Amino acid sequence: MFPITQFLPQVLESLSHYNNLVLQAEPGAGKSTALPLSLIDAEWLGDKTIVMLEPRRVAAKSIAHYLAKQLGEKVGGRVGYQVKNDRKISKGTKLEIVTEGILTRRLQSDPELSDVGLIIFDEMHERSIHADLALMLALEVQQTIREDLKLLVMSATIDTDLISAYMDNAAVIKCPGRAYPVSVEYSQKDTIRSHASNLSSAVASALESVLSPDKCGDTLVFLPGQADIKRCLSEAVNMFRDQPGLVFLPLYGGLSIDQQERALVPDPSGKRRIIFTTNIAETSLTIEGVTAVIDSGLEKVLIYDPASGMTRLDTHYISKASAEQRKGRAGRIQAGACIRLWSEAKYHSLKDYQGEEILSADLANLVLDLCQWGLTDYHSINWLTPPPIAHFDTAKDLLVSIGLLTDKGKATPLGEKASKLGLHPRLAAMLLQAKSPIEQAIACELAAYISEGDIFYNRRGVDIIERLIAIQDYKADKKSAMQSWPLKAAIVEQALTASRSLKNIIKASTKPTFFSLIELQEHVGKLLLIAYPDRLAKRRSDNCGRYQMANGRGAMLFDDDPLFGADWLVISDCNGQKKEGHIYAAAALALDDIHESIGHLLVEESVYQLDDKKQNIVGRKLSRYRALTLSTKPLANIPPEAFHACLNTLLQSEGLKLLNWTPKCECWLARAIWLGEVLESFPKISQSLLFETIDEWLLPYISDVKSLAQLKKVNIYELLVGILSWEQQQLLEQEAPLVYVTPSDKKVPIVYDKNQGPTVSVRLQEMFGELESPKIGGNNVPLRFELLSPAQRPIQTTSDLANFWNTSYFDVAKEMRGRYPRHRWPEQPLLEKPGHSIKHRRR
Repeated sequence: MFPITQFLPQVLESLSHYNNLVLQAEPGAGKSTALPLSLIDAEWLGDKTIVMLEPRRVAAKSIAHYLAKQLGEKVGGRVGYQVKNDRKISKGTKLEIVTEGILTRRLQSDPELSDVGLIIFDEMHERSIHADLALMLALEVQQTIREDLKLLVMSATIDTDLISAYMDNAAVIKCPGRAYPVSVEYSQKDTIRSHASNLSSAVASALESVLSPDKCGDTLVFLPGQADIKRCLSEAVNMFRDQPGLVFLPLYGGLSIDQQERALVPDPSGKRRIIFTTNIAETSLTIEGVTAVIDSGLEKVLIYDPASGMTRLDTHYISKASAEQRKGRAGRIQAGACIRLWSEAKYHSLKDYQGEEILSADLANLVLDLCQWGLTDYHSINWLTPPPIAHFDTAKDLLVSIGLLTDKGKATPLGEKASKLGLHPRLAAMLLQAKSPIEQAIACELAAYISEGDIFYNRRGVDIIERLIAIQDYKADKKSAMQSWPLKAAIVEQALTASRSLKNIIKASTKPTFFSLIELQEHVGKLLLIAYPDRLAKRRSDNCGRYQMANGRGAMLFDDDPLFGADWLVISDCNGQKKEGHIYAAAALALDDIHESIGHLLVEESVYQLDDKKQNIVGRKLSRYRALTLSTKPLANIPPEAFHACLNTLLQSEGLKLLNWTPKCECWLARAIWLGEVLESFPKISQSLLFETIDEWLLPYISDVKSLAQLKKVNIYELLVGILSWEQQQLLEQEAPLVYVTPSDKKVPIVYDKNQGPTVSVRLQEMFGELESPKIGGNNVPLRFELLSPAQRPIQTTSDLANFWNTSYFDVAKEMRGRYPRHRWPEQPLLEKPGHSIKHRRR
C-alpha cells in the first residue's frame, strides 16, 4: 500500500468541494501511480475524463502502461496516452496521460474542454514552459467558461505557497513518501564540472564501492548528458568485464522504446543493473530494484541568448530539490546509499528549487500560443513567473519576420495554422510555406530531422543534406545504411514517424518518397532559410571558415568540414556563444536562393561614404538583410541632398579639415568662442554648434558643389563671418581684435588660447612705455604678455604690466644684462623709448 492511500479520502473530499488543489507528495508516495486510478470513479467526475500531464514522453508512456496493468487492461482502455506522434486512446478512456504540448494544442482548438473534468499537472516542480502555459490557460478557462473544471497540481518538491497563491489560494495537502533510510556520502572535490575525465574516474570509483559483493540491488548513475553516459558506461563495462552478473544500461530520451524499456524493468536473468541516466529518471519513471544512487550533481540546461536568437546547452549544478529526488530513488524498497560526487559544502550552496524554464528558454512557441489565445500584452498576462521582457520581445520579432504574427502581435492565418502543428514556429513556418509537392515532402523530413535531433553518432561535418541522404539510404535498405553511416537507428525511426505524421497533417502524400542529391541541394537551403532567416551567414573572407550571421553574431566551421569555403550558409544549429560559436548543422545555398526565399525581407538602400583614394564621396546601392550585405552596385550620380547628408556625417567624424579650413578660419573661431564666454552680449559659438547648424551656415551655399575638390574651393571664412550680424562682427573686431599694436606701433598677433586666454608674444623692449596691461572683452580681460628675450625665448609672462615694471623687471634685467650686454636693459623702463632691442652706437 502506498503512503498516498490514507490521504485519498482527503484528496477526493477536497476536489468534491473545491476546484483547485495542490498536492505535495514525497518520493515513493504513489502520487503518479496510485492516486490517478482512485480518481477515475469519483462521483464528481461523472462521465468526464481526467487528463494528466507528464513532462516527458518516456514517463507518460511508462506510467500509462503501469496503470493499465494495475487494472488488468491494455493501454488504450480506461487508461491511455498521447505523446508526439503516438496516441493510444479510445472512447472508453477515462484517464489520458499526455505530454504538456499536447494539452496546450488541445486548449487552443477546444478551449471549453467540455469532456474533461480534471487536469492533473504532475511533476510541476520542473516548471517547464509548457506546464506554466497550460496551467495559465486552464485557470483562465476555469475562470471564464468552465467553472466546474478541476485542477490538481502535484510534485514531490515544489513551492506550495507560490502555486497555491497563483491558483486562488488553493488548498494544500502534504503526504509523506515511502522511503527507507538512505546514507549519503560526499566527495571531497568539486572539480568534475570542468573535467570530463575527472567525472569518469569519480563514477568508476563510486561504482567500485556500491558494487562490492556484500551489496545487492540495482544502481542509478545520474549524469548530465548523453556523451557523459556513453563515456562512463564504456569505461564501466571495461572496468567490470570480469563480473558477468552485471549489466550496464543507458537511459535517456533519445533511445528507442525497447532500449528504454530494458532499463526500466528488472533484468530477466537476474543480473544487477547499473543504469546510466540523465535527469529523466529523477521522477515519474518507476524503476524497480534500485538500492544505490551515484549522483554527479549535474544537468544539461538550455540557455537562450535573445541577442543572437540562439540557445546553448550548458552544464549546471542541480538544485537541492533535485538532489533529494535523486537520493530518494535509492530508498524505495530497502535502506540504500547515495554517493554524491561533490562536497557537502557545495550541497549547501545549491539553490533550493529547479530554475523555471521560462526564464532562460526560447519563447517563440510560448508567444505564438499566447497570441493565438489573444494575450499579446506582456504586462497584462497572468504569469506564474514572468519571463525576461527582452526574451518576449525577441520572440515576437522572430514570429513577425517568419510571417506568423502581424506587427501588432496578432496571429496571421499562417500563424494560426502553425500553432496546431506541434512544431517549433520556425519549422512550422517552413513547412507551411513549402510550395510544390516535392518541397512539402522534403520540408516534412527536414522538420522531423531537426525536431528529433542529430541522427549521427559522431561528427561528420555539419551538412544537413548529408544527413538527409543517409535517411534516404535508410529508407531504401536499413541494413546497408547502418553499415554505411554512423546512424542512431532509434532517432531515424522517430524522425520517419514524425515525418509521416506531418505529411498527414498538411495532407501531403504519405507514400515513401526518395530524394536525389540534386533535389535536396535545390530545396533544402531555401527551406531552411524560411525557418532561420536570422541565421543566414556570409563568409567573412576567402579561405576562411568564419562567418557573420544576419543577427550580427559570428560562427565558425571546423577547417576539415566539407562545407568549408561555401560563400553562404543557413545555420540551424550553433552553440550560441556570445562572439563566435561553432556551427553544428547547416546547409549551403546560392545568392539566388536567398532572393527566392526571403526576398520580401531584403532592404534596398543607397549608401554614401568618403573614398580615401578618390578623395570624394561615392555612392553604392546595397541589398541588405539585417547585418548582411548581399550585393552592392556603384551609383553614377549622387543627389545633392544625399551629398549634403553624407558631408554632414563626414564632418562629424572627420572634422572641419574636409573644408577649406584655413588658419584664418581657425583664428576667427577661437576669437568668437572666447568672446562668447566673456561677453554676455555676444552669441555663444562653439565647434559643436557649427556642426549642429551646418544646414544653416554652410549647406545652403554649396548646393552646386558635387565633389570634395569643389568643396575645397569654397571660401569658408566668408561663410563663418556671415554667421554674425553686422553689429556682432564689429563687436568681435573691437573686443577680440586680431592684433595688438605695441607702443612702437608694431602689430603683433593675439593668440586666443582656450587655456591661457588672449596672449601676445613680443620682445620686452617693444613694451617700454606701456604702463599697464591693456584690457579687451568689454574691458574685462587684461592681455597676457609673453615677454621675449633677444633670442625670441620667453623670459617672463604677465597679465599685469604695471606690477612687472615695478618689481620683477629688475631681476630679469639684471640677469639679461649678463647674457645680452649689447641690448637695452634700462634702470628706468617706464621712461625708455620703445622699439629696437640693441643699443644705439655712440658717434
